[in-house]
Amino acid sequence: MATIRDVARESGVSVATVSYVLNNGPRAVSPAARQRVTEAMARLNYHPNSVARSLVRRRTHCLGVLLGAVEPEVVTNNYYAGVLSGIFAQARASGYDLRILTSHYVEAGEEHHLRAQQLDGAIVLVPLQGNDIASRLDAVGVPAVVVGASLGSQQPLTVDVDNALGTRLAMEHLLALGHRRIVYLMGSPQQSSVQQRRCAFEAILREWGIAPETQLTIGGDFNSAVAYAEIVRCLAQPQPPTAVFAGNDDLALQALKAAHALGLHVPQDLSIIGYDDSVLGPYLTPPLTTVRQPMRQIGEAAVRKLVKQIKGEKLTECVQLFTPELIVRGSTAEAPHA
Repeated sequence: MATIRDVARESGVSVATVSYVLNNGPRAVSPAARQRVTEAMARLNYHPNSVARSLVRRRTHCLGVLLGAVEPEVVTNNYYAGVLSGIFAQARASGYDLRILTSHYVEAGEEHHLRAQQLDGAIVLVPLQGNDIASRLDAVGVPAVVVGASLGSQQPLTVDVDNALGTRLAMEHLLALGHRRIVYLMGSPQQSSVQQRRCAFEAILREWGIAPETQLTIGGDFNSAVAYAEIVRCLAQPQPPTAVFAGNDDLALQALKAAHALGLHVPQDLSIIGYDDSVLGPYLTPPLTTVRQPMRQIGEAAVRKLVKQIKGEKLTECVQLFTPELIVRGSTAEAPHA
């Protein structure tokens, strides 16, 4: 097992410098030296267990929040805002401060930088598929909980909504209304929730004897302008869909705008159903049918699970899935000529 002296020798710096990098100490370390140290730690697979043990004894009562997408828009995103409200509330109730970290921490070795932040634990919000940051944090002594993603066989502690069930609620509502050409406006396929809903979308169509059509699964981004252009193109097909299942309420709003721009009436010509149940949904024209997920409760549960892990308490389940709820409003109706 590599030691701190091995890291110092490998990176060409003193043991003290490595220690300063690990502990974010008062001594100034040049960016170049810091990079050599973190790269050496990654090459040697060095885990500063002694630092982790000392921090267990001297908790900082500060939790980190890592965002899967670090763009200014996350502060207005319904999902992030809802989950963060729960994280803030439960962290305060549990006696913890929060630090929002505006880095992806994707590259190998970045977890050592996070260790230097001296956090008791971290909540990773919606990491993209293939990102193993939660496992790497755990390896260097930082407990972590993932929100909004399933990360494969090395599953860390996870809190999410049952995406397959949410998709079933939306699809069976539309199918029962007679819709057979349903477009899935999916959002970013790099998010595991999007892929879970896509798999459920296609499976449910097959259950109803409907072959999924590639051209009716559109998107690739949660960007509003991209979504609007994609749904306009889809609705302009010779055989347009009669219903849209959107990956979130923001995408559903773009579908509603596109329908109005093309002279379609919602829900008479086109039914639209969203996901999340944003605060604006009831006030749209028509009010938006959506799948509600309890975002605040998800955030609260993530903090409770993380705090238990920090305290060494036994956890009865690694994955906690909340049950979604279908909220039927005025944007869905029977399919035309059903």
